[in-house]
Amino acid sequence: MFIGEVEGIIYREIRNLSSQVLDMILNIMDANSGSVMLLDSIEKVLKVNSYRGISPEVEDIKESLDEGIAGYALRNGVSLILNNGDILLGRPLTRSDVGSSIVLPIIDGENKIGVININRSPGKEAFSIEDLETATIFSRYFAAFMKGILTFYRNLHATKLARAQYRIIRNMSKYRSITCMMKYLLQSLIKFTRASFGAIGIYEEDTIRVIYIFPKEFSRDLRGEIDNLFSIVLKDKEEISVENSIAFPLLCKEDLFGAIYLRFDNGLLEPGEIKKLKLLLRDVTLIIKNLSNYLSVKKITRQEERDRITNILHDRICQGVTEGILRIECIKKFKLPKDILSEIDELESLLKGVLNDIRCVIYEEKPIVLEGGLFENLKKYIEGIEKRSGITFNLTLSGDERIIPKSIKEDLFFIVREAIVNIRRHSMANNAYVECKVEEDEVRIRVEDDGVGFDYEQYKNKSSSFGIKIMEDRVISLSGIFKLESFPHKGTKVEIYVPL
Repeated sequence: MFIGEVEGIIYREIRNLSSQVLDMILNIMDANSGSVMLLDSIEKVLKVNSYRGISPEVEDIKESLDEGIAGYALRNGVSLILNNGDILLGRPLTRSDVGSSIVLPIIDGENKIGVININRSPGKEAFSIEDLETATIFSRYFAAFMKGILTFYRNLHATKLARAQYRIIRNMSKYRSITCMMKYLLQSLIKFTRASFGAIGIYEEDTIRVIYIFPKEFSRDLRGEIDNLFSIVLKDKEEISVENSIAFPLLCKEDLFGAIYLRFDNGLLEPGEIKKLKLLLRDVTLIIKNLSNYLSVKKITRQEERDRITNILHDRICQGVTEGILRIECIKKFKLPKDILSEIDELESLLKGVLNDIRCVIYEEKPIVLEGGLFENLKKYIEGIEKRSGITFNLTLSGDERIIPKSIKEDLFFIVREAIVNIRRHSMANNAYVECKVEEDEVRIRVEDDGVGFDYEQYKNKSSSFGIKIMEDRVISLSGIFKLESFPHKGTKVEIYVPL
């Protein structure tokens, strides 16, 4: 029972009920004082819920199930009569105002609810077996009432759980990015389970890479605990808990997609809650996996289409233009008037320019397979572009690129390449500036030129802005931010921020 977490109105009803039952028992049993202690299954202790004839200080009492007379009675399911001078568990009944006590466990089936304590003063007759049997009847009634309240609470809690699960799944379906989905999942679970801290990671290159931590402030020891639990999850594909922390695998059937870590300040979830959470994670992992598969197929399909077009350009257009250049060279061998030869020379120059442009397009549309680091490939690519375009590029690279996952490196290279291609094709620029800065938690990229620019507000919704939309989609898929600024005759600037 979640005494520490039940809704306020339900907790008040439980308190009122226990007070009324306690008053009835004390009147009928001719007792002077007593208390009702309920089990807090989160903290695994008994707490005083209501009391009569006792100092208010008892509200601060917490008694473990593993120690104390009340814990003994509830743990073993036995009722006790204790008289002044009796010793139980090495503890004498020494209170001067108590001569005899009855300790009644409140149990409904296998559910341990709490303990009722009733006391008579030393001047009264000690409790008898008949008194114990009478008091036991009240404890049974109380257990039955509590069962009804707790059943209502559990049904209410289950309804809220189902609504929360539906809300999480519904909202996750709005995201087009794997990283955005996983961030939302972690934030929702922290709020839903009342965890104090969380982390989520994705399975990548035989390890689980942490992609998001919330809140961001954490110690090195905590990060070490996360990495350690994730390594165990990677090996066993089962949830693992340590003290107040637990890590779950994100499984789609038997395939590991990632893992999630939650830390609690007030003790771990109950086994039933953990089971429900595993079912939720199973459902949301399937959604994330399906999106991942869709994005992979989309990426492959897009590249296949690019390959098909470049093959057409190479096999048909390039060969046709090359054949035209060869025929022009044959024609120039004939004795022709100078004005005709001049036109033929211009035609030859035009065709050679077209051939060079087509070859640049073929080169730029090649699939990206990075060999080496991101920085090295950017340098080589920009050197080649400078030779073919005549544009002067100023390249600035900083930070430790080793912390960038390989899959993200390829996407970043594609985005930068697309921005540079747009400069070469459209900007008519003389100079361009490319900056790639790797920081601890993000990559910052800036691509800027001094070209003719354009009115981006009018242009961005047109179908011809396909290249810009591809760049933006790529950035969004990485949970990043894409910014483009451009004005006629004032150049163009693209800024990209991608979290790590």
